[in-house]
Amino acid sequence: MDHPSVKTIHCSGTPYEIGLQHGSTAGVEVHTNIATYTSFFQETAKISWEAAREQAVVQFVPTLEARYPEILEEMRGIADGAGGGLTREDILTLNVRSEICLTNYADGCTSISQVGEDGKIFLAQNWDWLEELHKGMVFLYIKPLESDIALRFLGEAGIVGKIGMNSAGFGLCMNALRSGAFDKLNLPVHVMSRRLLQYARSVDNALSIIDQFGLACTANYIFADRTGKHVNIECSPRGNVLILPSNGYVAHTNHLYGTNRPAKLVDHPAPNSFLRLARIQKLTDIDREKNATTTFRSLREKLSDEEGSPLAICRDRPAEAVGMERMTTLACIMMELKSCTGKVLIGRPCDNLPVVNWSF
Repeated sequence: MDHPSVKTIHCSGTPYEIGLQHGSTAGVEVHTNIATYTSFFQETAKISWEAAREQAVVQFVPTLEARYPEILEEMRGIADGAGGGLTREDILTLNVRSEICLTNYADGCTSISQVGEDGKIFLAQNWDWLEELHKGMVFLYIKPLESDIALRFLGEAGIVGKIGMNSAGFGLCMNALRSGAFDKLNLPVHVMSRRLLQYARSVDNALSIIDQFGLACTANYIFADRTGKHVNIECSPRGNVLILPSNGYVAHTNHLYGTNRPAKLVDHPAPNSFLRLARIQKLTDIDREKNATTTFRSLREKLSDEEGSPLAICRDRPAEAVGMERMTTLACIMMELKSCTGKVLIGRPCDNLPVVNWSF
């Protein structure tokens, strides 16, 4: 079932053709997101869109031309499809919004991977971000011409990768981390997410891609694949830290907590990140003590938790919130990798919402 207000876009072909279909179908949403991030850049980094674009071009065009040129072709297609005078460089700027601003502000997310019965392996995440991004969200289904892997993700129009899964049975969740570590020779985080979804057939493949390309900023991933393997990796240009599952699960929010952190890597999390991590771990441990079966329903129940509201796992916009404090839970994404299926809710999972089903 398609969502009544969030477009599902089917793209296939060459990188440029994929981008053209994306931009042509979601042109309004692409322009909406550029307007949102124009304000965002000014609020968080005190720079104009034009200055952000210049920064994006200087820092990342050489890297992507050398290491991932086809993604620049896709960005050119998105710009041409969306029209209105947009350029490839505008779309690149959207795609490096984390590198431009997450040293100043981090969005909130709660993610978990958990083993189920009969070899099932689940990934789930609440994506917390600016409430106005509701108007710029899209579902993307992409079938590249040069690959036998198809991919699905929920993302922001104009951005080439986000939270999702592929037809090989690999999936990822992503958590922002606020840190000043940066390396322009590595891949921006949303571009890395796309690379992983398009090419990783397994957790081991994904870890190899991370090692090969490196991440330009600091971010967290949880990976899982259809064999049941799952792992958390805190990534930064200064090194990566694995957090292995314990008692059948691993969870993460928006702060570094892995051991053997790279030297001089410092993050600046909001206090609610620690509370959300402790809460989802407690809820999962309670389920385990009760021998409860892991299902889409049980994951939704955990991600619907409102203890500590409004800054809870299921986040509500704080009353009187202004600026970057106006975050809310935009979506809940749940995936089961053995069957390559998923369920997505647009909005807070504690509310009565329509469910979008994913399959291949």
